[in-house]
Amino acid sequence: MYLLIRQIIIIEMNKMFKKILLGIDISENSMKAVDKVIEIQKETNSEVVLFHSFLHHISELRPTFGMSSVPDTSLSYEIHNDIVKEGTKLLDDIRKKFESKGLKVETRRIFDFGPEYYIEERVKEEGFDLVVLGCGGKHSKLRRTFIGTVPEYVINHVDVDVLIAK
Repeated sequence: MYLLIRQIIIIEMNKMFKKILLGIDISENSMKAVDKVIEIQKETNSEVVLFHSFLHHISELRPTFGMSSVPDTSLSYEIHNDIVKEGTKLLDDIRKKFESKGLKVETRRIFDFGPEYYIEERVKEEGFDLVVLGCGGKHSKLRRTFIGTVPEYVINHVDVDVLIAK
């Protein structure tokens, strides 16, 4: 009976989830989201697009409290470069994880959108039918308090299924 129910679920998932958008950061919950997508892709052969938004982290480094902008310094360039290197390595490591399971994944480095806005636009433009995220990634308490989390925004602004891994 269990196997029959599992087969029915897989058949339905094949119909529903043809294109998955997976947003990642370095959080533990984000890694759980990766594992969930790998499970889904093994069963459904869905197209998976994996992305990491650098703007999300860089904007937190450049607060503008009372100033029009923070002057660029060699330190800010070093921090920016470290963030880009870390995010690029993260994408590469997760791509390799998919490939080690015999799965294909497209990776994208996003510099011009925060993750929530990128997801909203890509769902509309590219026809994703599932968005997968970790629950509450690595961002400041100030951002969480005043703006909210990426999953909160996505749940309220996209018209497709959203899976939040925790």
